[in-house]
Amino acid sequence: MKETIGVLGYGRFGRALSGLLSEANLPHRVFDPRLDEVPPKLQAGSLAELASRSSLLVLAMPVSAMRSALKELRPHLTPAQLVIDVGSVKVRPVHMLASVLGRDIPWVGTHPLFGPASLARGDARRTVVCPNPLHPEAVRRTRELFESLGCSVTEMSPEAHDVLMARTHVLTFFLAHGLVKAGVGKDLPFAPPSFHPVARLEEYARTEVPHLFAVVQAENPYAREARVGLLEALTQLHEGLDLAAESARDTGAEAAPPGLKDVRERIDTVDRELVALLARRAQLVKDAARVKSEHGLPFLDPERESSMLEARREWASRAGLNTRALDDVFRAVLRVTRDSALETEDER
Repeated sequence: MKETIGVLGYGRFGRALSGLLSEANLPHRVFDPRLDEVPPKLQAGSLAELASRSSLLVLAMPVSAMRSALKELRPHLTPAQLVIDVGSVKVRPVHMLASVLGRDIPWVGTHPLFGPASLARGDARRTVVCPNPLHPEAVRRTRELFESLGCSVTEMSPEAHDVLMARTHVLTFFLAHGLVKAGVGKDLPFAPPSFHPVARLEEYARTEVPHLFAVVQAENPYAREARVGLLEALTQLHEGLDLAAESARDTGAEAAPPGLKDVRERIDTVDRELVALLARRAQLVKDAARVKSEHGLPFLDPERESSMLEARREWASRAGLNTRALDDVFRAVLRVTRDSALETEDER
């Protein structure tokens, strides 16, 4: 049966999606509070009208507006309908879909990896669809919709998706906007070929996706860890270059003082113990992930992580340690042990 589509939101992506639906001859209606921006032939006058005329509803609005939209939409939905989101992050939207719609109304989290600019260029269309054990039939319907729009579809958990986006989307935008702020490429009389990819990255951030920078940085729960990891790597690279230069200038440096070798060996012993403890923690996270999966719960629990970090800051303060530095350490611990659990899930 051909789906009748309701699009809630007529921003940049809502317009692009409407165009694809028209090309595929899929009947659809659009509701947006700014109704005058929607072509009259596509307009639904209210949320209730949109819901009554749609078998599948697409939430094409900012993640920050999604929970209130879902609550307003919920009374108009039946179990025969399907609700999907198209946000560029997935953990938060899936959590909202699960909490508002639950087992009663079918829902699926998706991320179409294309937009107006890539469609204009004719780039390949790809979409991530998140598996939903509560509504497996809804996942099938969602795949069929995107495939009918010419997309290749990949299934991926919300957590694995956001980790991947943190290592790609987040860091790309972070670097690109850093280049813009640093004034890279301004007023250059010429540039070598090696600089051309950097210039394209700067232009991409400045002209194509300025609206996405804040979204992926604020809404992706793994964004800060990714930025911290990149900055740490760049700092190590920077310091290593300084040390190499200093060593080249001063080949007559004194040997290490007596006793330093013994202290360094003891530090190595402690670090080996830390690695063993991290391995134990990673196994416990895997056990927790398995239990959550069996009960249809999302892997990530932002409130739990926030309370954990607060408790560890208190422990650090009592121990006389720098609480800000310890906060970074435990965020890194969370990243390492979560990544291990996600890799195990992917292997299944």
